[in-house]
Amino acid sequence: MNASLELPTLYVEGISDQHTIIQLLARHGVALDKDTGPVVIKAAKGDRGVLSSMRTATRASVLRPVGFVIDADDSVINRWQAVCEHLKEIGLALPSAAPRQGFIGDSIDTGSQIGVWIMPDNQTDEGRLENLVQTLVPPQDALLPLARESTEKARSVGAVFLPQDTLKAQLHCWLAWQQEPGLSFGTALKTRFFRHDSRVALDFVRWFKALYLLK
Repeated sequence: MNASLELPTLYVEGISDQHTIIQLLARHGVALDKDTGPVVIKAAKGDRGVLSSMRTATRASVLRPVGFVIDADDSVINRWQAVCEHLKEIGLALPSAAPRQGFIGDSIDTGSQIGVWIMPDNQTDEGRLENLVQTLVPPQDALLPLARESTEKARSVGAVFLPQDTLKAQLHCWLAWQQEPGLSFGTALKTRFFRHDSRVALDFVRWFKALYLLK
């Protein structure tokens, strides 16, 4: 049996989220291994994949913490309601709104800690991984405003990225101008093109450590 099946698990929306979170945690001294843990991060198939995994993952994680990271997309309120709908049957006391510091609760049914983080900060509508990553651009950086202008210029002359992907396009434009152009978010964290200690990033790391009982 794969040892990772018995380890505490964090479910995220996709490969980019997985790699970015792994590298962010590494910058904070939390090294994760896909086989030995101490926590395994699994990429689900988008927000629906994270939501649909909640019932089975929580019931399978007897006495082991399990967490879920999901984008707010266009409404934190709607996203939290969807989360509550999927978690309501496992003996959790769920608040009426997503806690700003991230949700951690104890399941009566499984004896496990269950955690939920809504990207980027449990409060911001239209929130995605990119909103957290944006806070990791070094302060007073002169290239990000130019990347925003260039992205809008590109749209005006025929760029076809979707409106909801504008921030992603801006950040990848910014990454294209670094010493090693075109790195992924996770690799850019590893190479320290991004900082690691914005308020939102620190809050996320605190939530993660609290959920999985890490120092």
